[in-house]
Amino acid sequence: MNKEEFYIIGYHFGTAKINLFSVHLSTYEDERILACKELNKIISKIDKKEIIIIGGDFNVGVTRLGKGKYTFEKKEEYEEYNILEKKLKRLKNTEDTWFSKLGQGCIDTIFYSNNIELLKYETVDSKQKSDHSIIYAEFNI
Repeated sequence: MNKEEFYIIGYHFGTAKINLFSVHLSTYEDERILACKELNKIISKIDKKEIIIIGGDFNVGVTRLGKGKYTFEKKEEYEEYNILEKKLKRLKNTEDTWFSKLGQGCIDTIFYSNNIELLKYETVDSKQKSDHSIIYAEFNI
C-alpha cells in the first residue's frame, strides 16, 4: 500500500492567508479517491476567506502493475477530480505531464479556491530533469 503524501504550508500574503498543498497521490485508484475525500475534509475546515491552492502529482488514470511498472488509462473524467471540484476550481490542462517507457498522460494539475482568479497557466517541458513536466500558474490574489 502506498502512503499518500500531503505537504501543507500556510502563508500570509498582505492580509490574505494562503494555504498551499503539494500532493503526490497513490498509483492505486481506491487510495487516490480516499485521499481526495480526506483533502476535502481538511479544506472544509479552512476559513472561506483564506486562499487554497493544491498542486501536484494526482496520478489519475495510473495503475501500478508491479515494481516500477505502470499503465495509464485516459478517461473523460476522473472521480478523484470530481471529488475536489465540489469545493475548488481546477486548471483544465490536458497536455501530457508524465512520461515513461510504459506510458504517458496528464496526471499533474492544480486546484484553487473560488476567491482567486486564474490569470494564466502553461505546461513547461522538463523531460531533461524529470519524468514529469511542470505546471506553471499565475493567480490574481
